[in-house]
Amino acid sequence: MTLRIVKGFASSTLLILLLALPALSQVRVDMSKSLRRFPHECKAIQPALLEPQIDIPALIKEASCKGAGEVLIEYSYTMDSSSRTLDKNGKSKTSTTTYEVFLPTLKSGTRARGILIETAKDGVPVPADKLESARKKAGERLEKEEERIEREAPVTPQAPATNEDTAPKGMAPIGTYSRMSIDRSVMGVNHVRLAFTILTFLQACNFTLLRQETIAGRPTLIFKFNPRPNVKFNEGEEYIAQLSGEMAIDAQDHIVTRLIGWPSGSDSSSPPAVYQEMTRLADGIWLPSLKRVNGADYPKLFNGLTWDWSALQRNYVRFVTEIKAVKVGESPN
Repeated sequence: MTLRIVKGFASSTLLILLLALPALSQVRVDMSKSLRRFPHECKAIQPALLEPQIDIPALIKEASCKGAGEVLIEYSYTMDSSSRTLDKNGKSKTSTTTYEVFLPTLKSGTRARGILIETAKDGVPVPADKLESARKKAGERLEKEEERIEREAPVTPQAPATNEDTAPKGMAPIGTYSRMSIDRSVMGVNHVRLAFTILTFLQACNFTLLRQETIAGRPTLIFKFNPRPNVKFNEGEEYIAQLSGEMAIDAQDHIVTRLIGWPSGSDSSSPPAVYQEMTRLADGIWLPSLKRVNGADYPKLFNGLTWDWSALQRNYVRFVTEIKAVKVGESPN
């Protein structure tokens, strides 16, 4: 069974391999970079009007574009990966592992495995000598991966410029929505047991403006979402038909900054079934901050998934421009 977070949708992938559920006993990060130069979600997109009234369909299309970038693969970060289970008496047990995540610099059309350094387990730091050794080995692996990427990067001939190449094609994304999935293999065939991404909600739901509020000092539009009737969901996303909730869109950057979903009819004071937050970095890029899928409280919602998984991503460092001057043996912060 595999828990997978996808960055840049189909083009870049972060895989977390679960060898023993619900404990996250092994984590593996794989990623790739597509050959495409411009996300198809952003072609022919124009800025949505908010005055004199909000053009909701245009805003939803723009929000889809704004999170379609591959920028997450340009950063190193810290990740706290947690799982929670409930026993038959309702008592919860939580396990958390903290990692430093370093990603080799990718070229278009290449893929690689990220370098994860475990720094703490359930709040207990890894001993300093073991951590120093792990960081040294990580630096060596990172160098080898980048050498391999340089050798294997496909050579794409430079095509002559055309009017289509030089003409405006839409707008540029300013962040990355992530996609988490849990896979299972049946007789050698992989099936998606569960998948969670903001993009599907943008594509499959109706939206109604509820209110305006300030989140982290930024003006934000809060919408209620409900799945459209008769939507055919991809494998692992069928649970969305049973959800309703709220989606926050930044009023200035027009990107989704928060999504909260509950089973339809549930009280909003109850724990959410799915949750994601984005964070805005100092350079204006939006990246995932917190993602959660809660099968512990809603075991019938996610194809029998009975545990609660979350990932907190923090301490982002844009390694393409910054990590060159920092040894992997040093913490990002």
